[in-house]
Amino acid sequence: MGDTLGVRIRHLRETYSLSQKQLAEALSLSNVQLSRYELGSRTPDPDTIVKIAMFFNVSTDFLLGMTPSVKEPTPSYDSSESRVLLSRIKEVEGLEAFINSCLESPHLFQTLKGIWLVLKNQPE
Repeated sequence: MGDTLGVRIRHLRETYSLSQKQLAEALSLSNVQLSRYELGSRTPDPDTIVKIAMFFNVSTDFLLGMTPSVKEPTPSYDSSESRVLLSRIKEVEGLEAFINSCLESPHLFQTLKGIWLVLKNQPE
């Protein structure tokens, strides 16, 4: 399982053209931890596996090797609009921490996603 998990994490990271440092920072991990996960010398705890799955929008079953494939992710974050959004998020005190806390809690993330879907469907 560790080998499959590490290979799949690395594959997803490379698909999104992320360095280990970038992904580690996004997941609030150290580079060393992420490297060990990718090499299969350590296995992340269940919460970290969920966080990785949510980050890449894949199932935990895929990461753990229980399903053979996943539709290739389409990297969309790497656009000028996304970079502007990220810089603006970092400008608002506390917003980045709030977003990170949402990513750490599957329940809070789903609640926030539900709110977004409601707002998205509201007429302007």
